[in-house]
Amino acid sequence: MNKAALYSTIAMLPVLAYAPLTRASAENTEPPTQPPSQMDKAPTQLEKPLEVGDIMPLFEIENADGGMISLDEMLQSGPVILTFYRGSWCPYCRTELSAIQDRLDQITKAGGSVLAVSPEIPEKTGELKKLQKLGFNIGTDHENTLAKTLALSFKLDAKTIKRYREYGIDVPESNDSKKWELPIPATYVIDTDRTIKFAYVDTDYTKRADYDKVIKVLQELQED
Repeated sequence: MNKAALYSTIAMLPVLAYAPLTRASAENTEPPTQPPSQMDKAPTQLEKPLEVGDIMPLFEIENADGGMISLDEMLQSGPVILTFYRGSWCPYCRTELSAIQDRLDQITKAGGSVLAVSPEIPEKTGELKKLQKLGFNIGTDHENTLAKTLALSFKLDAKTIKRYREYGIDVPESNDSKKWELPIPATYVIDTDRTIKFAYVDTDYTKRADYDKVIKVLQELQED
């Protein structure tokens, strides 16, 4: 099956059942039903995703070139757009990253920078960055460590794993992991004091943040 046909087939798959990480089996997981909550500043694992007004914990992750990306260092230059995507194999993720690239000049003019994060290994994120000619930072969140901290990591259920295998999608291989775990797509605008000014989290992986709204948030911060 060629890539175009594969992406088309993946796009037809039903929405995954997302659930917070637990010790329960994948077959028994259920979608989260509670809204996000306030977080502590400490980088401990949260029960629910962050909201506007919460404080983003500091973190470092590996970039596509094998170096390290520090949120603290990025914030010294202005607000940061942090977005979590599932992987280079996901057509919705690729579309989202292209949408960011199309608006990168506007983002830069508004004083912002971008960090896109997935659990894929640096080799694959590097290939994706080169293939899509992305001019912003892409990082590897090994074993979904950051996603777990922010309550954005979930286990795939057995039915979805079977379908993914049928279509040649090997999440553990892409992530150099033994686990079938992915991040929930999420996007945040983080101000220089680490306050979240925009938050978008949706367990429906076909839906992503509106980056025109993201740019407006950046422009408002620039005016303040």
